[in-house]
Amino acid sequence: MNRLIFYVCLFFSASLLSGCFVAPGMFFGERATEDGSVDTLASFQGAQVHLQSISPKTLQKINASNNSAISIAPELLEYRPETYKLGKFDIVQVTVWEHPELTLPLGSFRSDNATGQMIDENGEMFYPYTGQIPVAGKTVSELRNTIVESLSLVLNKPQIDVRLISSQSQKAYVQGAVVKAGTIPLSDIPVTILEALNRSGGISPQGNPKYVELVRDGKLYMVDLTASYPAGAGPADVLLKNGDVIRVANNDEFKVFVLGEVDKQQALPMKNDKMSLSEALSEAGGLQVMSAQSKGIYVIRASGAMDTINVFHLNSKNPLALIFGDGFKLKPRDIVFVDANGLARWNRVISQILPTVQAIYSTTEAIHSAKVARYDIINW
Repeated sequence: MNRLIFYVCLFFSASLLSGCFVAPGMFFGERATEDGSVDTLASFQGAQVHLQSISPKTLQKINASNNSAISIAPELLEYRPETYKLGKFDIVQVTVWEHPELTLPLGSFRSDNATGQMIDENGEMFYPYTGQIPVAGKTVSELRNTIVESLSLVLNKPQIDVRLISSQSQKAYVQGAVVKAGTIPLSDIPVTILEALNRSGGISPQGNPKYVELVRDGKLYMVDLTASYPAGAGPADVLLKNGDVIRVANNDEFKVFVLGEVDKQQALPMKNDKMSLSEALSEAGGLQVMSAQSKGIYVIRASGAMDTINVFHLNSKNPLALIFGDGFKLKPRDIVFVDANGLARWNRVISQILPTVQAIYSTTEAIHSAKVARYDIINW
């Protein structure tokens, strides 16, 4: 009996002494040097982890890297659409001067679109004295030359004008947080990204102008409408191509995650990509007074390739350090983590161990009582 109690006490003591290692919950526990130097920690599952302090010495450097120069992909700026080629369901208007019967072959009571000829599903159109004309793939000038050649057989030097009045075969698409999503017809007059957004009613109040996506030929490009660009190299200089898809992201898609010893763990939406570390902590209800470790506030940020994890450490033991946290600008998908203090982790270990110890003690007491009862019965 005594030996059993001894082992129970030994187990209990060992558990208490190792509480730091078996405490439930997440714990980071690393510290960055206040001089701002970047430490490379042991790699985590193949990714290199870099730890840096948030201090007056490092804020300017960190924010400068966050605000690095933004530019538009050169291939977008270099693109220039070729001469418009007619396609299925386009509507063209053919005017033959001094021959209204050829200009309006079905009379004067017609709508604007009806004053033209629509290219059919086979890419052809009919015109008097010319018959069925293969139009798809031709430019407006090439179509004019074809009609001139045919009419020259019946008219003396016909004066003909051909123009595109409705484009249906080439278009771009505008989606996401805009006032009116839809298609933007592309004609012989080029259309830029900004023009397409304006034709869609502009960005809605829920839209984020910093994150405008352009998908072209299966490749995704990001365009920031709030950034400053050199002359001739901004969104107003990007011409759209047939099949382009423009999408404006919604503010709800961009969040930071506040975890650990805060009043309320949650995902916080970032409006127009603006939120500081101190603001995020405040939105989460602040640090837990009884359990949070004020020296252990971290911002965890992954690089684009996920092979590098950047960790920024704020020591806010002195509340004045929160002013540095307000100067630290968060990025979408950042993780703000607040470590637990030693006492909180110790108490959690105790709360996990006590039920087991009490069960073992109750079992030993029951065994001891049974042995005493058996002895009393034998000697009765």
